[in-house]
Amino acid sequence: MYKELSHYYDFIFPAGESQLKFFRQTFDDLGVSRVLDLGCGSGNYPLEFAKWGLTVVGLDYEQEMIRLAREKARKAGVSVDFMTGDMRNLEDIDGKFDAIICIGNSLPHLLTDKDLTTALKQMKEKLYHGGILIIQTVNYDRILKGNITQLPDIINRQANIIFTRHYDFRPDGLIDFKTTLIKNQPNGSQQSLGNAQVPLRPLTRSVLENFLEDVGFEDTEVYGDFNRKTHGRDSQSTVLQTFRRRSCKLG
Repeated sequence: MYKELSHYYDFIFPAGESQLKFFRQTFDDLGVSRVLDLGCGSGNYPLEFAKWGLTVVGLDYEQEMIRLAREKARKAGVSVDFMTGDMRNLEDIDGKFDAIICIGNSLPHLLTDKDLTTALKQMKEKLYHGGILIIQTVNYDRILKGNITQLPDIINRQANIIFTRHYDFRPDGLIDFKTTLIKNQPNGSQQSLGNAQVPLRPLTRSVLENFLEDVGFEDTEVYGDFNRKTHGRDSQSTVLQTFRRRSCKLG
């Protein structure tokens, strides 16, 4: 799915101002110097972090995304270690980090308890004791309770594209995420640039909190967006910040 979107990814998912403000404040408050971005896409956030003077590693499953990220880093003249890989296996990444981020609804691509537990344990092991993990997903409490099957279209007038998003609920509890990328033509017609479908696990707030506690995270805070609004049923997003236990014996 994301390989096909790669050439339009930055038009659909640019780095957001509220996200950058959230990260800047959090990293400054905690004295973060080394960051790992899991599911980094074409590298928009790692590139910004590197411009702040941080040491950054960006990992994504799609090789084309990493190729684009490396090219953008080269053009920007900044150093980021971009890698192709799987968040369920972080052993090849050197060292530990003060902060790990996993945003853009990346975690719901892990469909089983085993995969989710494995990934979160890997993240914990890559954090220093007391290090912070920041996760952002769609607010699936809202999606499930409201039986919501369509998300708002993402429209970029500069690129003349429309990105449509639909959910199909499955009997096994998963969701099929279906997308269409449409380009507006100068003559007023529309051209479909492709359709895609990927299964997702609709991770609710309580499920996420329970998994985080089980693998060794503590002091979890949950927001409804990156402006730190209170999380509720009507929130569009679920943003969690949590810490690896500070005690070596417990962590």
